[in-house]
Amino acid sequence: MELPRKAPDSAGLKTQYRIRANKVSYKLSSQNDECYFWLLHRKTTVNGCILRNVSCEARPGEIMAIASPSGTGKTTLLEILAGMIPPSRVSGQVLVNEQPMNARCFRRLSGYITQDVLFPLLTVEETLLYSARLRLRGEFQATADFRVRELLKELGLEHVANVRIGNESSRGISGGEKRRVSIGVDLVYDPPVLLIDEPTSGLDSASALYVVLLLKSMATNQGKTIVLTIHQPGFRILELFDQILLLANGSVLHQGSLHLLEQQLRFAGHSIPRHVNVLEFAFEVTEALVIDIE
Repeated sequence: MELPRKAPDSAGLKTQYRIRANKVSYKLSSQNDECYFWLLHRKTTVNGCILRNVSCEARPGEIMAIASPSGTGKTTLLEILAGMIPPSRVSGQVLVNEQPMNARCFRRLSGYITQDVLFPLLTVEETLLYSARLRLRGEFQATADFRVRELLKELGLEHVANVRIGNESSRGISGGEKRRVSIGVDLVYDPPVLLIDEPTSGLDSASALYVVLLLKSMATNQGKTIVLTIHQPGFRILELFDQILLLANGSVLHQGSLHLLEQQLRFAGHSIPRHVNVLEFAFEVTEALVIDIE
């Protein structure tokens, strides 16, 4: 799997990446792991198994949202797809463009965005510039300033470019703006793949929608492959996802569009109440969607 060699602002065609998980399972390997997982999620797993025979596919130009109630494996699956968990600890296979994933190589060409971890005393522009100068190599170092100005405009952050990030004890930018800065930190080298852990967590509905609209634009206009985890999205956000991967107890209950999920629920005999979020309703009736994966 070769790394892209073009400059981040190159106008030429760029390599696109399709990520496919084939019967991926992940089991806690030690008592310490299991204790940590229990402390984190306040619940136990069946025989320490977090993921069981998960198969899915994320495609270029689309957003795949991994959805499930808390503590049911969605972040673990995202970490596996991002190459953050060693393949030696995972059964099954993760393929990138139909080739076995080289985790080290894949981490260099993709952006993995967790919850906001930013320096509160830096301004928005300084944060992005720091990342650009750290990540852009060789002759691309000269493009760092231009890339940051480009990103500030793309992310809608020009008006807060000189404002400090801030934290709970010091006033700074808003929560939605922090999420966009976090995304920008990994966008400086224009990765073709983005993997994001709960990009709407802690945001109000308007800010959450803005962030997902931004990601949708990147997928559609730039051909990026975007995978994210989501917990309780509003209906307007749900409509922006090309695929929803619904997990329960570490198993896949559904992969496909929101419309197909609704059809699956109706086929199982459920009548979805009017003005009820289809995904949240699916969480409530997951027993009816369970398939035999053994």
